Amino acid sequence: MSLRIFETDPDAKRKSRNTFADDIVGRFRGGMLAGRRPVALSEWRVTTDDPDVADRVAALFGGEPEEWDTDRADVHQVLTTTAVVPIVIESADCLRARMTLFGLQGPIHVCDGMYSLADDDRGEPCGCPRSLQDRKDLAKSGKGPKPDISLKFRLADDPDLGLFLFGSGSWSLVNDLPDLESRLADADGPVRAELRLVHVQYTTKKGRDVEYHRPEIAITGPA
Repeated sequence: MSLRIFETDPDAKRKSRNTFADDIVGRFRGGMLAGRRPVALSEWRVTTDDPDVADRVAALFGGEPEEWDTDRADVHQVLTTTAVVPIVIESADCLRARMTLFGLQGPIHVCDGMYSLADDDRGEPCGCPRSLQDRKDLAKSGKGPKPDISLKFRLADDPDLGLFLFGSGSWSLVNDLPDLESRLADADGPVRAELRLVHVQYTTKKGRDVEYHRPEIAITGPA
């Protein structure tokens, strides 16, 4: 005879995890909010709704699992101590790149830079500027779309843990996309890669020092 206590309170039952499920078990982030101010990080931050995933991430990449103030499901976070994470990308379909302008209720413009990807006018010219700088200026003004890049992957050190997601609006990552997309399309099966936060430092022509960390996805070989 088995216990039936969870039949009266099914939400209290511990959820079993399918080790090769397609569900996203966590997200890698390169920043966080300090109050209402966004702060860029030099090491990866991981959020998840599963405390077991948070524990495993901390064991692999350093940091301590903790809860953070959010109205989303991924209430557990780990501020890792690493800027480089070995990953496995299963196919070219795991990488999605588009241009998106978000409104209060969600995306109001989605395109590939030339043609609309929205359901109501898919394939029609999107009307975005041809110049990359004009695109950046329009996005900065809040009137045009910006990069909307996402990558699904598994941790090379624990692929059975599940799929993770990295999302970015980085213009510098856009420059890497043609080579990355080509290598993924040419790959015969899954590939090993590294998800990196790369330190960038330079002085502008006007003498202003600039320093930041940019995301990078570098393929290292077959999985």
